[in-house]
Amino acid sequence: MAAKKQTTAKGTVKKTDVPTIEAKINRLVNRKDNNIKAIASVNIGGAFAVHGIKVIDSPKGLFVSMPSNSYVDREGRIQYSDICHPIIAEARTELIDTVKEAYEQALEEQQTEDEAEEEAETEAQGQGQSQQM
Repeated sequence: MAAKKQTTAKGTVKKTDVPTIEAKINRLVNRKDNNIKAIASVNIGGAFAVHGIKVIDSPKGLFVSMPSNSYVDREGRIQYSDICHPIIAEARTELIDTVKEAYEQALEEQQTEDEAEEEAETEAQGQGQSQQM
């Protein structure tokens, strides 16, 4: 765990520890017309859960988006406001890295499952052809 000294409003210094963060990919999104690639949840320190975190593919690469509300500003533009987010840089880095690792692992598991299904289909087709002869 990383510890950081933080100054409070009263000027006292306290140490901040980044709690353990566990991530779970709830759903992979495999639609060509959508830049959202996955929906995740995180468990922070075994005491706090955050659902609705998105893994998004952009021209700059993958990024993690916290749950947010949208609203229209005075100029009529849609704006987004995070519902919750990490306060310190170390916690943000830990959360993003953990979610991205869970996403990569979920992709690998899906690829393995897809390959096993393809292999089973090929095997079933081969058995069907040999029975016909």
